[in-house]
Amino acid sequence: MQTLREQLNNGVVINSIFVDNFKTDFLTVKYVKKLDEDESTYISLLSQVLNRGTSKYGEMDKINFLLEQNYGAGLFTKVSKKGEAQVLSFTVYYLNDIFALNNEPISKNIIELLNSVIFEPILDGESFRDDIVEQEKQNLKDKIKAQFNDKQVYSLNKLKSIMFEKERYGVSELGDLQKIESITGKTLYSYYKRFLDEAKIIIEFIGRPCNIIDLLKPLTSKMTKADRAGIDTKVINNVSSVNTVVEKLNTQQSKLNLGFRLGENAQKDIFALKLFNVIYGSSPNSKLFLNVREKMSLCYYCASAVDPIKNVMFVYSGIEAGDYDKARDEIIHQLDKSKIGEISQEEFNNAKSYLIDSYKSLNDSQMALASFVEENELMGLDMNPEYHISEVSKLDIERVVNVAKGIKLDTVYFLKGEPGGAK
Repeated sequence: MQTLREQLNNGVVINSIFVDNFKTDFLTVKYVKKLDEDESTYISLLSQVLNRGTSKYGEMDKINFLLEQNYGAGLFTKVSKKGEAQVLSFTVYYLNDIFALNNEPISKNIIELLNSVIFEPILDGESFRDDIVEQEKQNLKDKIKAQFNDKQVYSLNKLKSIMFEKERYGVSELGDLQKIESITGKTLYSYYKRFLDEAKIIIEFIGRPCNIIDLLKPLTSKMTKADRAGIDTKVINNVSSVNTVVEKLNTQQSKLNLGFRLGENAQKDIFALKLFNVIYGSSPNSKLFLNVREKMSLCYYCASAVDPIKNVMFVYSGIEAGDYDKARDEIIHQLDKSKIGEISQEEFNNAKSYLIDSYKSLNDSQMALASFVEENELMGLDMNPEYHISEVSKLDIERVVNVAKGIKLDTVYFLKGEPGGAK
């Protein structure tokens, strides 16, 4: 595996991982902007409208035919949140040229298509086509409303909106239902032109060794503006008091979600943080799974997840309403045990092996590698998995305990179900 980071004169960053164990190449162009409640809905809607077709190639039925003609290549767009950044991604994957039967220039064809998707949308004068925009507005509304039907997603989002009410992190990357209605084809197109000039651009390539600069020239030559704003995530480590919110809903299973500030120790020792998370709640051998779920039967599921960019952790669980106090106390108790060093050598060794194996498994998925590269670019870390394996191998229990000591509970959100409620 060879990794390469290059920054062009126009400010575009190209991160490449050259590997020869895939027959396909995987390319993602990411436009990154700070999360903003006034802009997030526009960006979310853009991801769907730009995916509907281009002025050069036509609408998606024709593009899908072109993709099939190029050995079943793929194209998709999506929005995501990384720290306090909103990311609009344009992704293609395609068979590497050396495997084409008749020397077809697959990479050239697909990169030209990607170029058209980003820079040559279907327009009606100085406006996106109104029929496309209206259809995608409805699709976006449906997507946002669908989160309410998935109570696990809904409750975690609700925790974040409460915990980060006064921070950009609390803004949803999907946008706001109330803001969708006011967007028109003309206002969206006006925003699109500004967005292309203002957003930070990160390109990720996972595939066989090549001259990546030449390969991407049709794309990067269109990215002319160099003055693009950086993305900073504000980290708050202090907690003045724990905020507890209870919401009653007609649902069978209650949801208990806890939000934590990780503290300065975690910021300074990212690898110890990741290992702590495995020990505490993100693996089948974690304290939360083995104790809160298996031993004490206090929940249907219970796990933790960290966002190292924002330096926060979330614990999410499904419980019976009557077990609220016991489940909450035991989740906190397992953290307290970690803080005083009650981590056995077996727990530590199992967690270290689990984390190292997760880094090794990145080699099996180009999409996973691309996500890994993105996070480490935004955090300023080395993007070679071997470096991360090396750093995890150096960890000891003391460093993990040191991270745990700085973690503070900030917010508790309890979605209280009712007997006989909806599933």
